[in-house]
Amino acid sequence: MKPSAAPSTVKARHSFKSMSASAKFGGSSIASASAADYALLVMLAAILGSNFMMTTVTVTHLPPMFVVTVRLAIAASILFAIAMLTAKPFPRGAVWVPIALSAFFGHTLPFALLAWAQQTVDASIASILMATMPLFTLFLAQTLTDDEKPNRFAVIGFALALVGIIVLFGPEKLFSLGDESLRQYAVAGAAMSYGVNAIITKQLVSLPWQTTGASFMGLALLFALPLLLVDSLSNLSAPVNAWAALAYTGIMPTAFGAILIVVVVRRAGASFLSQINFLVPVFGAFFAVLFLGERLPANALIALVIILAGVAIARRRTRQPIPTTNGTL
Repeated sequence: MKPSAAPSTVKARHSFKSMSASAKFGGSSIASASAADYALLVMLAAILGSNFMMTTVTVTHLPPMFVVTVRLAIAASILFAIAMLTAKPFPRGAVWVPIALSAFFGHTLPFALLAWAQQTVDASIASILMATMPLFTLFLAQTLTDDEKPNRFAVIGFALALVGIIVLFGPEKLFSLGDESLRQYAVAGAAMSYGVNAIITKQLVSLPWQTTGASFMGLALLFALPLLLVDSLSNLSAPVNAWAALAYTGIMPTAFGAILIVVVVRRAGASFLSQINFLVPVFGAFFAVLFLGERLPANALIALVIILAGVAIARRRTRQPIPTTNGTL
């Protein structure tokens, strides 16, 4: 007799299935996208990819949890101002539960993990590790929802992502608990957190983006405030470029990036937007090499190719496009 699943597992699966059933990823044909659509997509990818470089600049001089909090405060201020100008109604009722979960998994947690990790992990390596996000999303969707059924392409894609991580870390460091390995695992944890967020936010697509985005950022900021207790804030002296980079991360990847995601989806659809998964890590690594002088080792380039190949294979014969971060990097 086959043993039944634990009650908590059944409840969790039912909850996620109910959530995902309420909304689907829409999208028009990629073939119908215009040159302007592709220009917006490349611009968005460049903005999101630049965040890795800017985060490295900020956390080199400022405490990481302070960086996270200020970044969220800037973005929340911008999005709340937009929400007030548009006079759209704010969400009410039980929908605040997934909004709160999305604020945590799509903003507070990955931002904190990335800021802490990038104190020592190169921006280029962080961007390559984040390329695994859509595969984590697909794995979670197939495990916890009815939107995706397991298929061999998804399995191959996820297996390639794991191979890419092994190549990037190096077999000798894969199970190491040293500081550098823990920080690399933190980046992978951020990618997984974004994957969880992509599942949660699927039931929120019908809400007004102006007030929903402001709600995400406001709650994410509240969740981040206790993290300030982790850092020592006695010395916040930093060069101008660090403060400029911090302002940039709040304004561009976090606030403007969230708005631009909505614009691209409404113009060309979610399937079209999902192509950004191939572009962001490339821009992230390119900017880090060009502006920070980082050197990409051969194993990092090989890992990037393997991971992106996994994403490409996993895209085949899926009923829905592999989602992007819904939030911002």
